[in-house]
Amino acid sequence: MRAFLMALLVLLAPALARAEAPANDQRLILVTMDGTRWQEVFRGPDAALLADKRFTHPDMKDAIEKSWKRGADLMPFLHSLPARGGVLTGNRDAGQCMAVTNAMWFSYPGYNEIFTGRADPAITSNDKIPNRNTTFFEWLNRRPGFAGQVRGYGNWDVFPFIINDKRSGVPVNAELGGAYPTETSVMRRAMDALREKGPRVLYIGLGDTDEFAHMGHYEHYLEAINRDDDFIAELWRMVEADPAWRGKTTLIVTTDHGRGAAPGAAWTEHGSAESVRLDPAGFTIADPAGFPGSDQIWLAAIGPGVHAAAPGSGCLTQSQIAASALTALGEDWRAFDAGAGAPLPFFVGR
Repeated sequence: MRAFLMALLVLLAPALARAEAPANDQRLILVTMDGTRWQEVFRGPDAALLADKRFTHPDMKDAIEKSWKRGADLMPFLHSLPARGGVLTGNRDAGQCMAVTNAMWFSYPGYNEIFTGRADPAITSNDKIPNRNTTFFEWLNRRPGFAGQVRGYGNWDVFPFIINDKRSGVPVNAELGGAYPTETSVMRRAMDALREKGPRVLYIGLGDTDEFAHMGHYEHYLEAINRDDDFIAELWRMVEADPAWRGKTTLIVTTDHGRGAAPGAAWTEHGSAESVRLDPAGFTIADPAGFPGSDQIWLAAIGPGVHAAAPGSGCLTQSQIAASALTALGEDWRAFDAGAGAPLPFFVGR
């Protein structure tokens, strides 16, 4: 019997090897920093908001001005990516444009657009409604070599609904920390998953930036941006130190929406005129014009799936991220959805 079993294993070994070892072993980490404005990413702290006692404690103003004079001081890791062969785009001061295509300019519509490559006009709230759309996570989780290899971590309890964990089969750990900052808990769980070498696709949703902004705590919003950059840098160091991930992993960092760009308290909020009309009670500032500027976003990326290239003319869009992620993984994004936004120019030609 033992000889028979050994012979059977020898015969099955090639088939088992094909099932367990995909021809393409590319990996992806997608990180979102909820509601992080391009202004802070590229310009650094806003002098007017630092001077406004409503938003910045006077005792913090001098320390912030000494520590973070520019965007590169606030987010040194992301700003280092272009020199490493990566990209950082969305700096409107430099003529770079990136924006959402959905009409709402807040979270659920933004995450749906990132994950599916399309804006859905039917999504007009952040309510916990299972997403009717198929995300690229769900599509990958049904693909050979990816099944059971897609995971999500976050600090917002709507993520399981946006990714539709029950239908998609993608586990989404979105436990609420109960106290801020919550990124530590989220990143600890995500890094544990990375150490296990289990997932090929890892999604991390960080939300303290948006929470502190809504509270009007500008110094804490800046601290969250800086802390997220540190966490992402540590995550990338782990990738580079692990043979299973090194040289095979593409990292994409972006945001679901921007924030109001008008002077004063507009920075604490976001949303279009249409979204404000739909749910005026959801905003602390009754502005029928919405919060102009909160459709403006940015993106950073590095890895074998990224090729530094000029973004070209026109405005890059949030709807292009899903196809970019699939292209970085060596997958045909058209097989996912030919009507989704085409890959960003940094990801074409894999």
